[in-house]
Amino acid sequence: MQQENTAILTVDLHHGHLDPEIATLPVPVETGQQVVEHARQLLSRAREAGYPIIHVTTGYRNAQEILANPKWSETEESDGSTRESISEHNISGSKGLEILPDLRDDEHDIFLKPKKRYSPFMGTDLEFLLQTHNIDCLVIAGVNTNTCVQNTCFEATNRDLEVVVVEECVGSMDGEEFHEFGLMNIDQALGAVHSLEDTLAELDA
Repeated sequence: MQQENTAILTVDLHHGHLDPEIATLPVPVETGQQVVEHARQLLSRAREAGYPIIHVTTGYRNAQEILANPKWSETEESDGSTRESISEHNISGSKGLEILPDLRDDEHDIFLKPKKRYSPFMGTDLEFLLQTHNIDCLVIAGVNTNTCVQNTCFEATNRDLEVVVVEECVGSMDGEEFHEFGLMNIDQALGAVHSLEDTLAELDA
């Protein structure tokens, strides 16, 4: 991990997952609190050290954009599914799209336009941004570990980017089993999973 070619990428650290009062697809409250606090530490230290920070969130014009996906349309009708309210998730104009205030710095950070699916490379200018700024290593924080975070790792690995996921800075609304599976698969096949402590030490170095 070299400072001149490394960026921090946050994935879906928004109210739609992490604010218990308004979240449409909430992670468990304790999980969300831990992810936010640890991500705050990571981002604060990264800003102090001069690393670029990139944020990407999910957002849709309307429910039609969501339910066009056959799997999401199916789970919308499944009682008890963690995605049963997916048609209401992060519709344009809702507060759900906003990144939590403790995690953003509007003067320093880079904000991509919303993604429509799990991949932050699809329909955004993330790839262009990485290429033009000579970034080939991504340090990733976000939710959900087993969907958007893992898909980000797949996409980055397919582009021959170095991938580091910060273990305490990711979590899943699908529960601990899926969170752990996501981390195992990332570490096995896609990149590295580092502790927050080790990541902060690397940033400082």
